[in-house]
Amino acid sequence: MRSRSVAASDWWPAVVGCLLLAACSSPAASGDAGVVIASVATVQTSVGTSVEASDSALPASTGADTAGTTATAPTTTAPVDPRTLPGHHLGPIPSEELVMCTQAADVPLVGEPLAVADHDSRPTVLQRADEPGAPLVVVFHGQNGCIQNVQSRSDLDAIGPAAGVHVLWLSGEPLPTRSWNVNGRCCEPASTHRVDDLDYVVAALAAAREAGIAPAVVVAAGVSNGAGMAVTAACRLPQMFTGVVVIAGWVGTTCHPAAHSLLVFGGTLDENLGARQAARVASVWRSQVVACAADPSVEVAGPRTVSTWTGCTAGTFVRLVQLEGVPHVWPKFDYYDIDDEIVLFALGRLAA
Repeated sequence: MRSRSVAASDWWPAVVGCLLLAACSSPAASGDAGVVIASVATVQTSVGTSVEASDSALPASTGADTAGTTATAPTTTAPVDPRTLPGHHLGPIPSEELVMCTQAADVPLVGEPLAVADHDSRPTVLQRADEPGAPLVVVFHGQNGCIQNVQSRSDLDAIGPAAGVHVLWLSGEPLPTRSWNVNGRCCEPASTHRVDDLDYVVAALAAAREAGIAPAVVVAAGVSNGAGMAVTAACRLPQMFTGVVVIAGWVGTTCHPAAHSLLVFGGTLDENLGARQAARVASVWRSQVVACAADPSVEVAGPRTVSTWTGCTAGTFVRLVQLEGVPHVWPKFDYYDIDDEIVLFALGRLAA
């Protein structure tokens, strides 16, 4: 367990490289094979933090979405370097610190619990920065996930508030495992039960504001199934968000023009939701959501290729991160750390 009094999150380590199963489910119950997950033993030390094996297929987009645009929210500056903050792992998080959702009942959530009307079965946790108007990152776990697992796989719970960013951790409906109904076809069990996750997102954001925060910048961030839900939330509720972070995810809905910046990551060893899918997400964003007049700047450093389109609609930008040799993971390496990028993204410093 981590030395800080943390707990967990939503990405699932699975066993050795070729297994295809949802990490917190039993093999018999996990019918959503489709993402190759590298083992904790091999990947945690050399590649990163594995996420859950879910999202067996990429659902087609639907057309019944709410159009809308938002104004660019004012950016917040901060002198902090996220890598210097207490609780930041410089490289992969050790496997012994990870929390599986099957064991999460005994692990406390990090943050203050929020009561969300009509959603008592969903733990919802807020971590506050010092300033009520600080940016807010809303985190969606993956399929069969939980907050404890995600918090154990990232450093956002430690560095987010310290860097001046509120973090709101959301939970899917337990059916009995938790997932997100991205578009009616993915992902089970939420999609099969036709769960209205957007209603929960609206209620959770209202509860956070009622608790006293007043962010102008609100970023939807998720991994895998949660990344698909982050896109759906931002595209269907455009007035509530200013940016999206997609970690090993996809676009499962039709989006409309909005002043939303995008950060998207994919690894080349993630066959379904990896580097190629990340490039598709960036392409969809630039065709449906924002217009970027110039070609991207491209940075290649070792296994990392970062393409950034700046000067897009209303001062937005699109950032595509592709990592060579990386599977379906929450990426935390010495050469690239998604936690740092999320914090800088929320603070308006990523594409500066």
